Order: sequence, then structure tokens, then C-alpha cells
Amino acid sequence: MADPLIELSDLRFRWRPSDPPVVDIPALHIAAGERVFIQGPSGSGKTTLLNLLGGLMVPQAGRIRVLGQELTEMSGSRRDAFRADHIGFVFQMFNLVPYLSVTENVTLPCRFSTHRRARATQHAPTVEAEAERLLSHMHVGASVLAGRPAAELSTGQQQRVAAARAFIGRPELIIADEPTSSLDADAHSAFLDLLFAEVADCGATIVYVSHDASLAASFDRALAFADFNRRS
Repeated sequence: MADPLIELSDLRFRWRPSDPPVVDIPALHIAAGERVFIQGPSGSGKTTLLNLLGGLMVPQAGRIRVLGQELTEMSGSRRDAFRADHIGFVFQMFNLVPYLSVTENVTLPCRFSTHRRARATQHAPTVEAEAERLLSHMHVGASVLAGRPAAELSTGQQQRVAAARAFIGRPELIIADEPTSSLDADAHSAFLDLLFAEVADCGATIVYVSHDASLAASFDRALAFADFNRRS
């Protein structure tokens, strides 16, 4: 196996001190470049795990190492900067800014990370040109839609714009939280094909969670959340 990009050990998170842990993981390693699928029912704690991996939340115990950096030892501002530089998110509800244009939504991570901006412009003359390339690759129709507000897009278009935003600046880790839950089966397959093509192009690792076990065969490794989370 390649060197681990993610290393978890004795990780525990609970919402209140009196509650049982939602996340209780003795150990989990995910290799650099690996495409990992994590399956579990709604409410099982999958999204909480992703928020911990992305530094959006901190555990009460244990270690989270991403790209060799110990997230649990960082201040909040350092975690924010690390996330902006190295992690792209595709959220279940997409989380686009409705009044910003399609291009402005895609380039948003580069406003917060000079690291992502620099990497985006290694592959295109401008950040906006890289956004257009990603939108075209995601079959959004960049020449027609780039200037439109995100609120005017269909659900499928918003999903692909959200994926383009996650990949801008070539982050090493992509975290995807149920991004196909509102789509039919044919759209699932088409979206995964686009996602994996971009993952391969930039050499990213992807951690993708869903309740839909039928997606598992498309990934390098499929894990049931209950198999490595003691709380489940």
C-alpha cells in the first residue's frame, strides 16, 4: 500500500459528555491516491467523521493525521488554513453561494488559499480559465452558464459545479458527503465517472460516504462504517 494520507487512531467524538460516542474508531489508514467508499445508514455518524477529517470539528480523544500533519494539535485558524490549502469538499446539499456566479463559486477556494490559487494557475493562465476547464470537464456548459447565478441551475448542474469547486487548485484530499443522494441511478454513474477522471488527473485521494451500497463496486476499497466504528 502507498504511504497513508489519512491516519486515525483511538478517535472518539461525542456531542455531550454524557452521550455515548458517535465516532469511536480504534484505527483507520487511507493511502495516498486511494478511492475509498464508506457506507452506512443515515444518522450513523458518517458526516461527523468527514467533519473530523476536514478539521471542521475536533474530537475529544485520539489522533487525526492528514498529509503527515496532526490536525488535533492545530489551532482553529491553522486547521482552517490547512483545510483551505489541501482539502476539497463536495457536500450533500452542495453549499453553493446562490447569488454568486457559477465561475465565482468554483474559484471561491482560491480566495481563501494562495496555495490553491498558485496550483490552479500552474495548469491554466488564470484561475478563471482553470475553472472553465473544470466546468467543461464536468459537462456543465461553461461558455453558457459561467456567468449565471448558482441559484438558477438545476440540481444536476449544481452538483457538478460543486465538484468543480472541490477540485480547483488540485487539493490532495477530496471529501464527498452523499453528493448523489438527490439523483437517479443513471446520473449516479455518470457523476462518478466524471469525479474519478478528475481524481486521476490530479492524483487526489477521495473519501466518499453514502448510504447507497450499490456504489461500492466503483471504488478501490469499500468499508462499512459499522465495521471500523465501535459505536455502530
